[in-house]
Amino acid sequence: MMSKHLSSASPSQQNFSLWQREYESALLEKDNKALFKRVEIAEAAVLSRREVLAQSSDATERQEIEIALAKLRALKKEVLNFP
Repeated sequence: MMSKHLSSASPSQQNFSLWQREYESALLEKDNKALFKRVEIAEAAVLSRREVLAQSSDATERQEIEIALAKLRALKKEVLNFP
């Protein structure tokens, strides 16, 4: 019998979901004071994952990461008024 604590997700899927969770939290944040921190955390998670994938052949996730970074930059510019 399998333990409830064992994840069926591969390490790659777990890393993907980590950055994706942080990214989605930033997109859903409504409080501008909290948004800045959420964006910082999301960017760090996304950039960290991009670094790990630098030698990978997973073009799909790399493309998702570039889209996420572009959306985070737009969020910073449009909502947080970054230059």
